[in-house]
Amino acid sequence: MRKPKDLKGRGKSLYLAVTMSRFSNKDAAIKAGYKENTYYSHIKQEFLDYSILEKYGRAIGYDFSVEYPEMAEYFPDIIQDTISKTKDFELLQNKYLALLEKHKDLMEKYSDLQEKVIALEQKSKR
Repeated sequence: MRKPKDLKGRGKSLYLAVTMSRFSNKDAAIKAGYKENTYYSHIKQEFLDYSILEKYGRAIGYDFSVEYPEMAEYFPDIIQDTISKTKDFELLQNKYLALLEKHKDLMEKYSDLQEKVIALEQKSKR
């Protein structure tokens, strides 16, 4: 097999996506409907067909339309899922920030109360 730096184009993108996934080369190929040796011929192809990338993308849960926007039609459900997750993230982030502000206010009040307790204790010792 070639070294990763020798790979180009879509084949290299496939190689990197599979390498970063939780799947082995063999498992990714089988899950995409190919044999392991076919995977190795695929990663050598600079202009690998989009339909092949789609199969691997679905098999390993990778959206190749991020690198190749012209593939967006192949991954509409992944894009919608990403949009939904982004909205959920923003909602949770806003809730977290609101709670963080409340926590800050409570900590300031607690600090003020501690100072008052210390002042009262010092007064009572006199």
